[in-house]
Amino acid sequence: MSQTINYFIDQLQSGSIFWFCALAGSGMFVIQLLINLFVGTDPNNFDADTGSDAADVSNVKWLSLQTIAGFLMIFGWTALTCNNQFSLSLLPSMAIAITAGIFAAYIIRALLKLAKKLHSPGTSYRIEDAIGCEAYVYQTIPKGGRGKISISLQNFTHEIDAISHHLEELPSFTQVTIIEKKDDNTVVVAPK
Repeated sequence: MSQTINYFIDQLQSGSIFWFCALAGSGMFVIQLLINLFVGTDPNNFDADTGSDAADVSNVKWLSLQTIAGFLMIFGWTALTCNNQFSLSLLPSMAIAITAGIFAAYIIRALLKLAKKLHSPGTSYRIEDAIGCEAYVYQTIPKGGRGKISISLQNFTHEIDAISHHLEELPSFTQVTIIEKKDDNTVVVAPK
């Protein structure tokens, strides 16, 4: 047991553990950056659900890949800088490095929390939200057939398939009211 502790202390004094933390953290950071740039997904799988609220934002974890990479990277480089550039002994170097690593993890967590708040449902919508709204016929709805209506939902304009309530023809630019949902992609409309 004492040999293991002595070996660990020798590694700390030689700086190899600091180099390992600095290079491992930097490597994890570069890999995450490349994944985000070229694949476009977050390694922690921040899902893009449409129901994000304050409870979802609080789910940003302390031990995510980003916070671990940030801690290791800042801890390692700070310890090496304190040790080599400022000639500090082992204990002050470690204390400063641990403080800097925790601060980096906290900043990364705060930034991820802020980024998650920026989530927007974008152009996704629930067709049930359109019931009772007014729209206009975008593409003529033929007698007994399907056409398209244009409606503004959540500050976006959507084109939705529509059929006429009384199976009558509704020409383009006719003002209509959406009265019910026919299926997941179609609504039933009546002239206004």
